[in-house]
Amino acid sequence: MKPAIAGQVAIDVAHQLAEPLRSLRDRLGLVVDHLERHVATATGPTPYPWRSLTTLRQDLSAAYLEVTHLARRMDELDRALDDAAEVWFDLAAAIDHGLHLAAHHLGTDIELLVDLGQVAVLGVPGTLALMVAQLVAVSARSARAAAGSSLSVRATADGALIIADNGAGDDAAIELGELVRAIISPWGATIEAASEPGKGCAFELRFVMPPES
Repeated sequence: MKPAIAGQVAIDVAHQLAEPLRSLRDRLGLVVDHLERHVATATGPTPYPWRSLTTLRQDLSAAYLEVTHLARRMDELDRALDDAAEVWFDLAAAIDHGLHLAAHHLGTDIELLVDLGQVAVLGVPGTLALMVAQLVAVSARSARAAAGSSLSVRATADGALIIADNGAGDDAAIELGELVRAIISPWGATIEAASEPGKGCAFELRFVMPPES
């Protein structure tokens, strides 16, 4: 079941990176072409035109920033796919990681409310981040289908994660909830998933917390 979640997030991130990579390729191609034309027409040790050099520096700086952003997105996905063992981990950190993976689903047309209280829970943080990305994607789709909708993500002190929206609802919510249940049940965690047309989607996950000392 985990490969299905991980695979979908990987496909999602790959689609997100495809267009920036094409843009980066084209931008670097123009820089190389500009330099080659200058070399081909140069007639000796003539100085490089300052205005052209400034433009090239700006293009290369923009390309560097694009590469840095793409590398960070790939690193986020790589970290999530790397985690394999159950451990006690910070729930808020794993949720934040998942929100980064799903960031492209959260546009300015959706009001996002985030409240992440720090609490340690049992599970696999990377796997949870992948699941959060998928749950948020479904809720974002539901919210986007109804103008003026909002999406909230909360982690509570008693080990609960609640993701909900007040949008149009989404038929994929229940099926995704069942997939998540199969993954988190071995951790001792539970999930309740609901979707209702015109009222949105809701996911409530509850995790095992450390025994009181």
